[in-house]
Amino acid sequence: MKISVTLALFVTLIGSLSFPQSLWAQSVFENPQPGSFQSGVGVISGWVCDAQRIDIVFNPGTATEETWRAGYKTTREDTEYTPEGEVLCGDTDNGFGLLFNWNRLGDGQHTVSAQADGVEFGRATFTVTILGKDFRDDVSGEFVVKDFPVDGRNVDVTLGWQQSLQNFVIQGDMRSSGGTSGTPPRILENPQPGSFQSGVGVISGWVCDAQRIDIVFNPGTATEETWRAGYRTTREDTQPFCNDIDNGFGLLFNWNRLGDGQHTVSARADGVEFGSATFTVTTFGKEFLEDVGKHARLEDFPDTGTDLIVAWQQSLQNFTIARLDSFAPRIASIDAIGDSISKAVNAGGAGECTNIDQERFNWATSITPGSAFCDDGGDGVYSQAERIECRQGAMIVNADPNSAESGAEMLKDFFAQAQESAALFGTQPPAAPRYVTVEMGHNDICSGTIERIQAECDRGDDQDPMNHCRTTEAAFEREFRKGLDVLIAVPELKIGIAAPVRVTQLCNHKAKTNCSLLGGSCESLWERFAGGGVRPTGICGSITKDCSDERLQDAYETAKAYRDIMARVSAEYAALPAGESSPVATVGGEPVGGAVKAAGTSLSFSNASWVYKFTSEQVSCCDCFHPSFIGQDAAARILFDGFTCGPTDVCCADTGDPVSVALCTAEDTGGTFHPGLF
Repeated sequence: MKISVTLALFVTLIGSLSFPQSLWAQSVFENPQPGSFQSGVGVISGWVCDAQRIDIVFNPGTATEETWRAGYKTTREDTEYTPEGEVLCGDTDNGFGLLFNWNRLGDGQHTVSAQADGVEFGRATFTVTILGKDFRDDVSGEFVVKDFPVDGRNVDVTLGWQQSLQNFVIQGDMRSSGGTSGTPPRILENPQPGSFQSGVGVISGWVCDAQRIDIVFNPGTATEETWRAGYRTTREDTQPFCNDIDNGFGLLFNWNRLGDGQHTVSARADGVEFGSATFTVTTFGKEFLEDVGKHARLEDFPDTGTDLIVAWQQSLQNFTIARLDSFAPRIASIDAIGDSISKAVNAGGAGECTNIDQERFNWATSITPGSAFCDDGGDGVYSQAERIECRQGAMIVNADPNSAESGAEMLKDFFAQAQESAALFGTQPPAAPRYVTVEMGHNDICSGTIERIQAECDRGDDQDPMNHCRTTEAAFEREFRKGLDVLIAVPELKIGIAAPVRVTQLCNHKAKTNCSLLGGSCESLWERFAGGGVRPTGICGSITKDCSDERLQDAYETAKAYRDIMARVSAEYAALPAGESSPVATVGGEPVGGAVKAAGTSLSFSNASWVYKFTSEQVSCCDCFHPSFIGQDAAARILFDGFTCGPTDVCCADTGDPVSVALCTAEDTGGTFHPGLF
């Protein structure tokens, strides 16, 4: 029913949700996870050993701040003792939960704070994606997600749209039926009769007047269980029926507990059934899957010409909506702004160590002539341009050559490249959507002097003489804003901004054999060039001269500052409505801003290239610096729909130690999804 998602509800938790307890403390905030993606009807949940009340504060400290009281003191059997048998809370009535329609918050980034008796114990920032309005009652669909990894095997998963939850659930082969949702003043909203259930879900509804609400699973069978639901929580939409608003009930439940197949729930008010539902549960053979991940593009949903990107979310044991993409199905032309990565220097590998641009291998704009749609054309790089052509089943215009330039820096080249790209797009039909990729910052790190301290720098105050004459943060931000001011004035343009690659990872590959005429290891090649001569700055000599801890830390912290600037400024420009001007300010000693954002222009920023741990085979053996064609192919893939951290695509985990994070020593394979540029 529509009322189940147009207003927020409180919900209770049950015991044995089988969440992995990595932190045994007096309180745990489980959902939403930091950096997660939320859509439709979702849950805010966790447990606290002892408190009077639990409050959930949305967007604290902002103009849109709201506080909701969560249901508390509900059964969580897993909180009585630790897995080792030690006392945790010493009792089981410690769960809290809030069922919430994320669509109320609107698209974009939001924050929740969980507070026990007014003291914060958990916080998460997450991204909400809505499908155009709070409630879509005009769509339906089923999609197959192929090769979902489970216990060393790949299975195909069918996702079905469930209107009452405004989200997808995992469907089985056969649909059950039977039951009734009841009638006012007593309504069972979820689950719906004949529905599919998977992962962590909700049982919810409202009753005008009762002492208690019980949910009975599989009544009259050997597996019958009764759980008490949280009741008397706020439901403003029940005022016309009940003359008050404290009528909601809810129970958060891990459907995997029931096992595969048909099941029934009975909702009872003071022992009298008022609603029931027979439904089908689909599991993967266990209550909780860990360290798996998967994402997929669902084409032409919710509308023709619009795609959804869904990603597996471990804490909910289900797929959730990560991105809504209306550009890839329509893009007519593509260009790339950047440095030698986007020109594919030395990407061809052994036999092609020419030390020149090999743009036919580049990750963004390359299209292999004569190749069929939906493959790499035989060159090993399935570029973003080729992926767009595959999505559309038609050819697009690709800039050849693109607007990138080997050796380019944000400091001296981004503004000019933006002008070149804008002029190029100006030759395209005015109503045709365009797409430009931006990936820069590597040479602002690597073109720095080999020795850290300098008397002065070539470009004066725009470079830091105490940090290898690298571009200062202020100058980096100024030039980034100047280039964006050019690009946002181009109508119908998608600007895809990729974080820089963590170039300090090069030091992980010192022992790799180089295939240049000089031969030997990458380390020996770097040492030869670090002495000056034809390359005064070596091959990123400020790092690779000896890969010392000091060099790694300096480079990592500077690169991270650049990445943070790109993320922050990109979000600022993305939030500008069409027809409004970018902020006017003095940055790095110069005035910037004042450009008017054109109609149909948008920005997206991806952190995927920053968190990705690249492998030895993804580094060119020619110069031990640029991406090989395998690395170019990986860049195209992870920056398109995104990627999930796992055994195949490893992520860098944040340990807090600058040397460790510079080298990606600690790895994240736990299923975290990082969006691409779409």
